[in-house]
Amino acid sequence: MKRLVIIVEGETEESFVNNILRPFFCSKGLYNTIQCFKTKHSHGGVSKYSYIKKDILNTIYEKDVIVSMMIDFYRLPSDFPGFSDLTATQTHKEQADLLETRIKKDLEDTRKHQFDNFIPYIQLHEFEALVFASINGIDSLFERNEMDYKGLIDVIQQHPNPEDINNHPDTAPSVRLKKLIPGYNKVLHGIDIINTVGISELLEKCPRFKTWVESMEAALE
Repeated sequence: MKRLVIIVEGETEESFVNNILRPFFCSKGLYNTIQCFKTKHSHGGVSKYSYIKKDILNTIYEKDVIVSMMIDFYRLPSDFPGFSDLTATQTHKEQADLLETRIKKDLEDTRKHQFDNFIPYIQLHEFEALVFASINGIDSLFERNEMDYKGLIDVIQQHPNPEDINNHPDTAPSVRLKKLIPGYNKVLHGIDIINTVGISELLEKCPRFKTWVESMEAALE
């Protein structure tokens, strides 16, 4: 039986895999073992490519294992393979696609081995983008007087695909959430909001995320 191991960059992503993705795969009849762990030396983010590379290589040779990862594009360290080849003419999706391809190539070049059991994934632009998939989850946790409701609606309407919310330090998803919901806490509220929205809504609104989930699903079948 195949196992899925997802390496993530923080506590919230770990909870997302355990409490959202695992039940989803089980609902599909995929009762394979799904494990998740935070990359070493993580303090809520990836500080060096070498850390996550080591974690992947330490895991990928395990028997019947599929290895993936979930890390943010926002503030990704510049030592990641392919980072120096990113250009302003590329869309952020194209940049993330290139980085994923280069990560896989770097691992394979390092070990002189083809890793068909590795599925790289970089989240555009960060985990918090998923929170913007629907106002319903936010509305269920916060009173209207606790948030800038109109501001939230404007962001959601302007970005029908939350993955398009940009990664500028002033307008990244996490920055917007803190401005629009002063009491928002990623660890405390992020998973509850997404759980209320439901993964079906995420898959409908977030095409890159959907492709990743479907790739893991296919690998486990």
